[in-house]
Amino acid sequence: MWIGLIVVVIVIVILLAAVFGGLLSPPATTVPEAVYHVGYPGDAIKYLPTVWANRGQWTADWFFSEGLRDQGFIDQLKTAGVNVSQIVGTAPTTSQDPTILASATIFNENYTTRFGDATVGLFASQAYDGIFVMALAMAKANTTDTTSTAFKQAMRDVSNPPGTAIRPREWAKAITELSAGRDVDYVGASGAVNFDQFGEVGSDYEVWGVNAAGTIFQKQFIAEGSWSGAPSPVPGVQTRSEVRPHPTALPIKFGTILSYTGGLGLYGPDIRNGTIMATENINDNGGVWGGTVTLVHEDDATNPTTGASAATKLVNVDNVDAILGSLSSGVSQKVYEVAKPAGVAELSPASTSPLFTTLDDVDLFWRTAPSDALQGKAAALYAYRDALWRKVSVMNINNPYGNGLGDVFSSDFTTRGGQILRKVPYEPDKASYDSELATLFTPVAARAPPLRAPRLEEGTR
Repeated sequence: MWIGLIVVVIVIVILLAAVFGGLLSPPATTVPEAVYHVGYPGDAIKYLPTVWANRGQWTADWFFSEGLRDQGFIDQLKTAGVNVSQIVGTAPTTSQDPTILASATIFNENYTTRFGDATVGLFASQAYDGIFVMALAMAKANTTDTTSTAFKQAMRDVSNPPGTAIRPREWAKAITELSAGRDVDYVGASGAVNFDQFGEVGSDYEVWGVNAAGTIFQKQFIAEGSWSGAPSPVPGVQTRSEVRPHPTALPIKFGTILSYTGGLGLYGPDIRNGTIMATENINDNGGVWGGTVTLVHEDDATNPTTGASAATKLVNVDNVDAILGSLSSGVSQKVYEVAKPAGVAELSPASTSPLFTTLDDVDLFWRTAPSDALQGKAAALYAYRDALWRKVSVMNINNPYGNGLGDVFSSDFTTRGGQILRKVPYEPDKASYDSELATLFTPVAARAPPLRAPRLEEGTR
């Protein structure tokens, strides 16, 4: 009997110790192994040096989106004393298919010769493709009316197989084929450019890093669709439109709304170069049935209000036939709100927010940059499978681009078994981001351990 009482007392003492120990001890907390950052260089240059200065306590790895893949930005960080060789990120990249790489090579060599710059900026090739493919569609449809069924069908006709492959600089070849009533299939500088039923393209992705010399390079290639294990989606079914008699001349005026100032100001000049080069390649080879392609450039300052004003000018004053732009998804959304009622097509070479897939209900918004519904999954695949991160926080610019990509990444990373500790949005153009950083790196209560043992293949960091 006494032995039994002693056992009961010991058990009670152990239980009480556990209860009071838990109440009096600080709760277990956890910090992120990595931060997935979706933003623009103009803002990031203000706070990343602060993160570096506090690296002793803010130990998380930094994982960037393509919005920060810019050599000029990396150079600024290096000048500020940041060890840029620790940076890793994801971005759309050219396919490894030799037939597509051939187009990229033609574009890159032409770009270097034309502008004396061996480094082709992000989305410059998408801008080239945007001008080239819109001009091709207008040539085939024999119209600059972008609301017409003929133009919309021609956009898919000239960009999807079957047909004679047309590469950058092969405008004369394309016109010869169209004149003979034969199909063409534009294989672009940025990829296959196969428009689907939503006016969107697929893409492969890269994991990019920065070497010891401070130069961006490709660390890893992620093939389209590999994040789901499923084959790439097949573009929408193509119904070929009739080839019509061609006019003697079809002059075309394109407006561009790009960023030369603001958060994306570093990207604008290279993207403008892509549009200039496409226009020159077309005009130097006979134009559109003899008609000249002209460009009217506007700066949106990476600001939605400024972008809307630029669109209003292009539509009402310059009477453009179509608009190429913008870069920021938030700006492109405002441009679309001006262009849609005016019946002017908008093609973005860089806006990647998933919202555009369903926003455009009249087939007037196109893009040669892929939706972040793809990049978010590719990034989550790398973060979980390759980097072996299990606890990640997200810091994203508070606009359609940042929120859209941040949400897709968070959802897919969680589905894979990871944990999103914090999701911190930030406003652009602030003088300081100290409060956002403090929130981002504040430890959170540790998640209760699972009732079952984790599977061995899940791994740990």
